[in-house]
Amino acid sequence: MSEIHKFTLAYDAAEDRLAFDAEDSGGETTRLWLTERLCRNLAPALIKLLTEKGAAKATGAVAESTVQSWAQVAAMQGFGGTPAVKLKAQAPSGLVSAVHVTPTNGRFLVKFDFAGQSRSINFDEPALRQTLALMQRLYRQAGWPAEIWPDWIADPAVDAASGTVN
Repeated sequence: MSEIHKFTLAYDAAEDRLAFDAEDSGGETTRLWLTERLCRNLAPALIKLLTEKGAAKATGAVAESTVQSWAQVAAMQGFGGTPAVKLKAQAPSGLVSAVHVTPTNGRFLVKFDFAGQSRSINFDEPALRQTLALMQRLYRQAGWPAEIWPDWIADPAVDAASGTVN
C-alpha cells in the first residue's frame, strides 16, 4: 500500500499520539503514529500553504483572515460523511519519522515515512482544511500547546459545522 484512499485520525491517550489509520483503494490498512513534536512542525507547514493560497484571494476590502475563515467554514460543510477506517488484524504500523509535503496543481501531496516504508495522500484544499481542523480539535483534546493554530481554524462556526471525527 502506498497511496492512501481514506483515513481516520484520533488521539490515543495511552500513547499520547495521534493514530492516523489509513486505507488504500484495495482495502489494505496501516496505522501511522504522529507525535506532538512531528505535528508541531507539520501543521504550520500545511497552514502556511493555505495561508499563501488565501493571501492570493484576499483583496483590500476583505482581510486575509476573513477569506481563510470563509474557506474553512465552506470546507467543513462536507466533513464527516465517510465511515471510519477499520484496521485489519495484521495491519502494519509505525512511528512516522518524516513527512514530505509537495504542493502541485492546487493539491497537496503529503508523504509519511515510517519504518523503511512510506504512505502518501493527495489532498485537495477542502480535505486539507478538514484534516487541519480535526488535528486542531485533537490537539485540544490531548492538552498539547495550541499556539501553532491560527484563529480561522479554531473558529466557532467551523466547530459547529464539524460533527464527527472521520
